[in-house]
Amino acid sequence: MLLLAAGMTAEAAASITDPWDRLSRALTGPQALDEDTVERLEARTVGFHRLEYVLPARAIYQGLTTHITELSNLLQSGPPERFRRRLAATAGEAATLASWIAWDLKQPGQSLSFDRVSTLAAKESGHQIIQACTHAYKSYAVQGRAAHEAVRHAQQFLPAHGDDATRAWLLSRQAEELAALGDRRAVSLLHQAEDAYSRARPHRERAWTRFLDAGRMAAFHLSTYVRLGDDHRVIEAGQAALSAVAQDTDHKKVAVVYADIAQAQLQIGDVTEGVTYARRALESARRSESTWGLQHLATVEKTLAVQKDQAARELLGDITSTRRALGTSPA
Repeated sequence: MLLLAAGMTAEAAASITDPWDRLSRALTGPQALDEDTVERLEARTVGFHRLEYVLPARAIYQGLTTHITELSNLLQSGPPERFRRRLAATAGEAATLASWIAWDLKQPGQSLSFDRVSTLAAKESGHQIIQACTHAYKSYAVQGRAAHEAVRHAQQFLPAHGDDATRAWLLSRQAEELAALGDRRAVSLLHQAEDAYSRARPHRERAWTRFLDAGRMAAFHLSTYVRLGDDHRVIEAGQAALSAVAQDTDHKKVAVVYADIAQAQLQIGDVTEGVTYARRALESARRSESTWGLQHLATVEKTLAVQKDQAARELLGDITSTRRALGTSPA
């Protein structure tokens, strides 16, 4: 976990001649600002983004806010300009994640505060794309046209060229939200997203783009076709998404995929399969304590509410009790 939080791979860890020396410096904090210190702080920001995929928000929030405080202290110390812009950029990348996690923890005031930090850091660093990530996260917290507008706002901060992983993410999100509005242009946007993804290098672009893989792209396709009610394409997309998440440890993503498959099955009248996948979605959301995952079950809940099947009624009760336990409300 320490290696992951430092943003390191197993190969990189093996190359360290004295891991205890590095760990000591990591635990005691930087003593002097130099290239190694800045790289370590950048890697730690990447590490927190990666941890968010596999751990509940509460498990990393305190560590992340401490990391942001350390970055703030260094920025206040008047670092050389060559380091200042890099520190500002990594502070913005950390703050936008902190805003998302604060929302997940039902702390809207803290979420807005971190939004302001990420906006300022984006301007100070010259990396306006940080605001694209901030607004993309916001799109998950609202619904309907507000969600679509948040994605469109995020796209305004994309550069004309490059950053294709973020571009693919935003195009996929736009497709999902247009589909929710019944707009068939969503299919064209999915094709554009795939084109951008084919050029992308998610593990080299931004701290937040590490999440984008074949499984997540398959999940975007599935969600879009479910919302469009395209049963034929849902079957194909569902099979691709299931194959991609079969061994996935990102329970937040798995919860969303299962919820979409559940809704698709319910739409075509297969209540048994619908309930099976909805329960898997609930278990994954519960395990990850994911507000996002539970929010994605809202449509399934509405469909279950009109079912007379006993298993469906029991599941509906379990979803309701989980919401109460985690302090969330149906979307």
